[in-house]
Amino acid sequence: MMKKIKILFILPLITLLMIGCSDDDANIFIADLYADEITFENDFASEYLISDETSGNIADRFIWNEVTTVTTNQYELQASSTIGFDDHLLIGITNQNNHIVLVEDLLNLADELSLDNDPETTDGNGNPNNSGTVYFRVKASIGNGGAGSDEIMSEIANLNIKIIEAAVNNDECNPLYVLGEGITDADWNFPGIELTCDSNILQAKANLQNGHFRFFTTVGDWDSGLDYTYYENEGYSIDDRLENAPAGDNFNFVGTPGIYTITINTIDKSIVLQESLSLWAVGGAVPGGWNFNDDTVELVETAPDVWSASINLNNDIFRFFQSFGTWNTNNNYAFYEDQGYTIDANFEVGPSEDANFNFIGNPGTYQLNINAVDKTITLN
Repeated sequence: MMKKIKILFILPLITLLMIGCSDDDANIFIADLYADEITFENDFASEYLISDETSGNIADRFIWNEVTTVTTNQYELQASSTIGFDDHLLIGITNQNNHIVLVEDLLNLADELSLDNDPETTDGNGNPNNSGTVYFRVKASIGNGGAGSDEIMSEIANLNIKIIEAAVNNDECNPLYVLGEGITDADWNFPGIELTCDSNILQAKANLQNGHFRFFTTVGDWDSGLDYTYYENEGYSIDDRLENAPAGDNFNFVGTPGIYTITINTIDKSIVLQESLSLWAVGGAVPGGWNFNDDTVELVETAPDVWSASINLNNDIFRFFQSFGTWNTNNNYAFYEDQGYTIDANFEVGPSEDANFNFIGNPGTYQLNINAVDKTITLN
């Protein structure tokens, strides 16, 4: 994760002040919609690194306080490649006080700016043509939809984006190996967890706990270690959930224990952690139906690239979503079939062009497992 700067957007003050006056015939309510404030409450990165390979990842989550607690709220998160919002992308509509932004959304904005990952292309000033600024705002609709309703627009948030450029050389890209007590499934035992390398970006998923670890270039060679100080001296920006250990110069993980994707980008010189993401089952065959609600079944990543949940299934269709409340990140039957998954015989592709999962087994409660390592979807 890049080092972050705090951005606090103080938006127009909005309050719903309702004064009731009564006579023999009716109550009269006067709405003053300019007394509450809405404020972005999350930290934004100083720069967002994006690529086609990570398009499905969450770039950030925008969080704001609720405008009012006494009326119905609806928020639109909007984005544009121009500060004047001559045209804008609708990121999402929600009645919650937060919404995610995918790397794919930033790539769409980058395309509008004509940015690319070609190291040979430059802008009009001769600079690399892979970075720019995009803009976000929230439109809040408050009230009950009648005469007491109003809309307000937040101030504009500027986000700096940068497309990871393709490697400019054909040098061999060698893997790294990470181990230590902070790596739950490895401890201080070789080979540890392997970070595979593609286009000078090393990546692996690992189960992290609070403890020390370091990277090694050679299995079994303790002298090949690359510690926190090494990367610090090389000018890397390092995720702030990682600290320099008090002794031995190891990495020390101080974040919330769980599964993370570790990314070492040797081009932009960064080390970033990305938290595990759940999957959500939505549809007629599963609890919660075609809505996101308290009954929606969450499949938790119980091991790197393995998602599991106990789920009640009926003979109907459904699909998986990568983000709660976001409809545009769906994983249907065809999605997994195209990736070569072996899918349990109790499922078949749905009858419509939506290619949903169609459950044809005996209705009941099952343990559902999606294993992206073995590429299987099973029911037990």
